Amino acid sequence: MEPFLEPYQYHFLKRQGLKIVNARISSTDSHVIKAVRGIVEDSVFHQFKHCSEEERQLVERMIAVKDETEVEQVLGDLHSFIIPFQASEKQIKKLFPKVKKLKIPDLDRIDTKKITYLTWWDPGSHKKFIVTVREGKLWGINGTFQKSPQEGICSICGRHEPTGLFLVEKKGKEVGTYKKKGNYICSDGEACNENLTDLTKLEDFLDHLSR
Repeated sequence: MEPFLEPYQYHFLKRQGLKIVNARISSTDSHVIKAVRGIVEDSVFHQFKHCSEEERQLVERMIAVKDETEVEQVLGDLHSFIIPFQASEKQIKKLFPKVKKLKIPDLDRIDTKKITYLTWWDPGSHKKFIVTVREGKLWGINGTFQKSPQEGICSICGRHEPTGLFLVEKKGKEVGTYKKKGNYICSDGEACNENLTDLTKLEDFLDHLSR
């Protein structure tokens, strides 16, 4: 079978499995556990409704887990079916033609099966970069990033994490004028990617920046 899981879907399945485990730990009421399992089952079915029967059988194993050991076993079996994030240094540089001497992170040292989007800070340009796939094509944007002194809600993953303000500068309607757009996102891109279980917030954030 070919890989069929996006990294965010893998993280989604992990979170669903842990929901069941946490329900079993926090409650002895079989009705509560059954209700949580039913919610998880509906969520998994919705996420993978377009998959083949063979693929669904693999992911639906997560619905039957009883403890963290079983969650890890299912995740281990699914790992080989993750579609890794794919982008070469040359492809990334083409996304930012105006950035001189762009320094890209060592792609060989990144676990591409964990990331839905690639992000890094370039001290040379004093910019934070984001690269992802949109409508089947690599897409990139860069902007300033200022860490926040306190935790907040990330606009990309929706979780409460250490964040910072990411801003891009756009030309205004009047000649010679500019406007800034942005929002708070995770300071730690790796943590953000692992929190990401759905593309909705990421797409909304990037749409907001690119308009």
